[in-house]
Parts: sequence; structure tokens; C-alpha cells
Amino acid sequence: MPVYSGLWWKLALPQSILLAYSSIVIALVVVAASRTTLKAYVGPSVVLAGMLLGWILWTFFEYCLHRWLLHHMRTRPLRILFWNLLHREHHLYRQMRDPDHHGVHLAITLPLTSLFCLGVLKGSRHAAAPAVLAGWLLGYCVYEALHWLFHANRPYQKLLSMKLIARLRDAHEIHHLVNASRHYGFVSLFWDRLFGTCLPEPGVPVIIPAHDHRNPSPS
Repeated sequence: MPVYSGLWWKLALPQSILLAYSSIVIALVVVAASRTTLKAYVGPSVVLAGMLLGWILWTFFEYCLHRWLLHHMRTRPLRILFWNLLHREHHLYRQMRDPDHHGVHLAITLPLTSLFCLGVLKGSRHAAAPAVLAGWLLGYCVYEALHWLFHANRPYQKLLSMKLIARLRDAHEIHHLVNASRHYGFVSLFWDRLFGTCLPEPGVPVIIPAHDHRNPSPS
């Protein structure tokens, strides 16, 4: 296991990630709101709708990334890049509490995000573009916050007592401790239910593919 110490690794802590990306989200919302004054028919509803769309896109992205890349086993280069380097260590902990829980380092994500934001802002003058991007990055912030909460040494019990958050936490615990080929979603279980990777809940009919009976990941 690597030793996480020093200023460099502090930039990969959830607190640092949330501070950086919540600031970007606020800036994008301000830009989107300022663009609503460019044309009379564009109002705040466009910003809200754009953010909702960005949020939905994020939930689908995180499901796809987690299922088909972070748990990829077939192609050796992809397995080395995503599973071995980015995700395997996280699954080596045999309990939910992860004392060294870190997100993807800001040195990796911030340059990519900055380039993407610059391209979106330069490529469109409409309010919808920065609004969608703000919703996307808001989804990332919620993902980091939930992941931090689920693996914290001292989880905030009041949040975990909320029914929706408790359900997401239980699903993530199943993914880590029971079956790593189930429950890939963090912010939402919608895509798990749609693609049959959600274990059945009372009153929710879920069809698990017959061929997908094993755990493809060494969790």
C-alpha cells in the first residue's frame, strides 16, 4: 500500500476535491446566469434544466466508468490502467472504512476539466452549455461527497440515517463486501436497475442476467 502523506496527497483528499470543484460549479452557474440576459426568451429555467440534464448525464457516466472501465478485466492495457492503477487498491480493504480514502488527484482532473470548460465556454454563447457542465460537475461533487461519507472512519450518522443516503450506502457496501459485479452507481441506482446489476429490493422487480452469476472482479 502506498503511504499517503505530505502536501501532494492532500490535493487528492475529498475535502480538497470538493473545494476545488464546488468553486468551479459556482463559477459556471454565474456564467450561465449572466448569459440569460443576452436574449429575452432565455431565463433561469434554462439554467436549471441544463443543470438537471448535466446531472443525469453524470449518473450515466459514473455507472459506465465504474462498470466497464474501473472493473475491466479482459483487455490487458485497460485492466492495468483502470483496475490495477486506479481501482484495485480501493477494493483491497476488507471493510467499508478506508483510512486512506482519496479521490483522483487534482493534478490529473483539474487540467482536463479546465480544458473542457474552456472549450465549452468558447464554443457556445448560450446559457445551456455552462449550465449542463455545472450539473455534470455537481454530480461529480456529490459522488465524491457520498464516497467519502461511505468510507469515512467516523461517518456522519445523521446523513446515513436519511433513507435515500442509507440505501445508496447499503448498495455500495454490497458492491465492496458481497458482490463487486453489482451496484456500480453512487449517486443513483437507476442505471443498475435498468441494466440488471442491482440486487432485488422489496417491491422492485429486477431481472439479473442468467449468465452474470459470478463476480468478475477480485474485490
